[in-house]
Amino acid sequence: MRTFGTMLVAVAAVTAACTGGGYDPSAPDGGEDVGQAAASARVSGVLFVEQGEGGREGAAVGVGARFVRVSGLRDEALPDLVGTPMWPLPRVAPGAAVRCVERGVDARAVERGAEVRLLDVGPIDLVAGERALRMNPRRFPDLWNVVSGVLYGVDSALPMGVWRFTSPGNPAVGVGAFDVSGASPEPLAAVTLNDLPLQGGAEATVQLPRRGGLALRWQRSPRAEEGDLVTVAFEGAGQMVCAARDEGALDLDAATLDRARELLREGGAVSVHRLRARPFVAPGVDTATLVFDLALRARAN
Repeated sequence: MRTFGTMLVAVAAVTAACTGGGYDPSAPDGGEDVGQAAASARVSGVLFVEQGEGGREGAAVGVGARFVRVSGLRDEALPDLVGTPMWPLPRVAPGAAVRCVERGVDARAVERGAEVRLLDVGPIDLVAGERALRMNPRRFPDLWNVVSGVLYGVDSALPMGVWRFTSPGNPAVGVGAFDVSGASPEPLAAVTLNDLPLQGGAEATVQLPRRGGLALRWQRSPRAEEGDLVTVAFEGAGQMVCAARDEGALDLDAATLDRARELLREGGAVSVHRLRARPFVAPGVDTATLVFDLALRARAN
């Protein structure tokens, strides 16, 4: 589930990566940067549904939304910075078995004068099964003039299945009304790492082999949709994510797993995610996506 603490750490990383004290349009030498930032500003939106026990029935579900006006920051830095699942999803090329990327907020993803404004798009109503909830915007304090605005989020024992999100929008920020529905993927089942079961949970642990590669297996979904992915993430002194199509198998070679072991040398976590992302249209938003993230997580020994 996403927390304010996670966002504080990420924002601190961005602040360290930026020169100076953040975006300051009154700075004498800031004119060129400000003009470039305004020209490159874009609005992105994400609605997300997270379940930390692989989609198990009855487990707590985290639901949230972020609508951001951003400049001076690459898309791959946004999930860590504003607290969302991976978004956009990695692209696994046709014919490729797996793709691995290292993620995180660093100087390569941030320009001088970077700014992220979390937009208030009005209340967002969600319906899951027979449950209906409303997410109201919650003010997020301005931090070093890099990130400011509002967050949306709620945790509850909501049923997985078809979800619907509606909002009237907010003319003050230029975002119009939207109505989007999507079906969550099936729960993760029969997940193994080198033939050892991965259960996930607060007490779960996993030990990577000392040498060689890694074979991740899971029960393939009969209702998988085009573009569905399963990823394995290694989070320690940095983060590496490897993605494959949701077809039941993901294999990592020895060199890739060597890198994962290096990231986890001082401890961390290994997680497996079943991800589904569906674009939707919202007036005033350049790109908008509904993301489902069903995950199993264990501490790395």
